[in-house]
Amino acid sequence: MDLRFEGVSAMQLVQHYKAIELCSASQAEAEEIFGLSGISPAGKGLHLPVLLRSRSGSGFVLCRSVTAERGGEDPFVSDVEREDRSVIWSSRTRP
Repeated sequence: MDLRFEGVSAMQLVQHYKAIELCSASQAEAEEIFGLSGISPAGKGLHLPVLLRSRSGSGFVLCRSVTAERGGEDPFVSDVEREDRSVIWSSRTRP
């Protein structure tokens, strides 16, 4: 599985994730993430707080969009080469 984050404004990660779980932050978790990031109240609507949890540690990414894809080896291939990939989960902020 490949995770693609776009428009990253802040992140707090561990070095290794074992059996990763990717999910949207609850309201309380989102407020904590926004507090840690220093994003202004006006900028909150432009960012998506995403949690990464696993047995080896937890973290977050504050971004504009996230996509989890299955298949392929290289996340930097062209769109034409992505035909063998399938989106598992995707979320983005609304403009």
